[in-house]
Amino acid sequence: MSTRTYQFGKHRPTGLVGRRDLGEQVVLGCGAATGITCGLLLNGVPALAGLGLVLPVVLAGVIVYVPYRPKGTSQRRTIYRWWRINRYRKRALARTGGVWVSPAVEAGTRRDGTPPDAALTAPEGVAGMTWVPVTVRGREAVVVLQPEAGCVTATLEIASPGLGGKEVGEQVVALERWGELLDAFGNTEEHPVKRIQVLARQMKSDPHAHRRFVARRDESAATAGTPQWLKDSYDTLADAVSTSAEEHRYYVTAHARFTLDLAAEGAARGEGDEGIAAAMAAYLEELWARCEDADLRVIAPLDEGRLTALIRNSYDPDHPIWDTGLPRAHAFPRNVDVREGTYVATRAAGSTISWYHATAAVVSWPTTPVGPDFLSPLLIGMPDVIRTMAITQDLEPNDKAVERMLAEDTNNQAEMIRDRQRGKNIDPRDVIAANATGSRGMALAASGAAGASVVGYITVSARSAAELERTKRTTASRARNAHLRIEWLDLEHARAFATTLPFAGGIK
Repeated sequence: MSTRTYQFGKHRPTGLVGRRDLGEQVVLGCGAATGITCGLLLNGVPALAGLGLVLPVVLAGVIVYVPYRPKGTSQRRTIYRWWRINRYRKRALARTGGVWVSPAVEAGTRRDGTPPDAALTAPEGVAGMTWVPVTVRGREAVVVLQPEAGCVTATLEIASPGLGGKEVGEQVVALERWGELLDAFGNTEEHPVKRIQVLARQMKSDPHAHRRFVARRDESAATAGTPQWLKDSYDTLADAVSTSAEEHRYYVTAHARFTLDLAAEGAARGEGDEGIAAAMAAYLEELWARCEDADLRVIAPLDEGRLTALIRNSYDPDHPIWDTGLPRAHAFPRNVDVREGTYVATRAAGSTISWYHATAAVVSWPTTPVGPDFLSPLLIGMPDVIRTMAITQDLEPNDKAVERMLAEDTNNQAEMIRDRQRGKNIDPRDVIAANATGSRGMALAASGAAGASVVGYITVSARSAAELERTKRTTASRARNAHLRIEWLDLEHARAFATTLPFAGGIK
């Protein structure tokens, strides 16, 4: 059986001129307009007129084209690219001084055992949240409302070995069924759920923990009278059971924007936040059914305990992800330190050791044909790395997707024609990417499937800054094996970290 391959087109901004995005083109246009204006105003003095004509144009070119690397970062970007990042970082440092301290310990609890509102503050990078409990198929779940981000989310935990554990034929079928799931939401104009996030969380586990437990049990007085043959049979059974040094968890998050339709449906189901949560619970039940149709077995929706454990384990991998008894106020660690540009450090209450986290964005997807398991080097190829990979897909109806593909293909063809007219050699990778964009547009037009804008992020964690640097190099190497190009989000790791939490963020 031949292996089915997939291609991603190379994204280019569909601006007015060239490959720059609209903001960069505005800067260049303003520089040119300012230069012409200064030249006309100073035409009486040729030297000043020439300087006024050239200086704004050169300055605009420097802002848009010349990359540099600020102190404490590892990436080279232009002044235009760094401006927004630096503005966010200055505001973050002004708000907390660079170290966010959880108020949960001092705030305590109410008489009924619930935390006060003061204890539920989120750290830097996470939008304010309201958690509303709901019931889905008789199971407890929680819907997260984020008014600042203008969205509502809810999450299912999935029991799946991932594509890496399937045969080639099963991988193709799994992807086709997943496409059908996306079509069910994306091709329905009035459906509020237009974004689906898949989270793959990998944690270290101790393969020898069970053996040590058996040894301690044999030494206890409670098992002193156990027959030797029973102990030997248990040892034989333990030897036959394989243990893994890595534990995988998978999640699917549904994301709905606050819209008039969602508000109307929420008002029909209840008042205020409870009505919105009830509407989202209905969408989560629909997602549950779609996942089952796609051969994804749902373990349970994330209730308050499960969601708290997942968030806390993301910030503090020492906290067991199966410990669902942690109060919601302690979902975040005691300290979140964002002062360093190349990582964010987190420390739990009662601990003197910090965890260090760094997040990278996928800035280039494969432009050459890849198999359905092309992400395996990142998902299962780093057994010693604690990490979370998030793939978020923003859905759109078929007709809008075809229009967007047509605009991108037109831009690709115009760029290649312009390069030929200038006598430049055309990069063969650009030709492959342009062909992929065109073929994807034809496939969308022929199948009627929904389109999707895809973003990817990966967060890695380590016990020290030096270990984190080694982990980042390993991750970059595995990303190249997966035909991806990643970029570490220096100076904004706190905000980037939130893109790998179950809130389906990180996409415009």
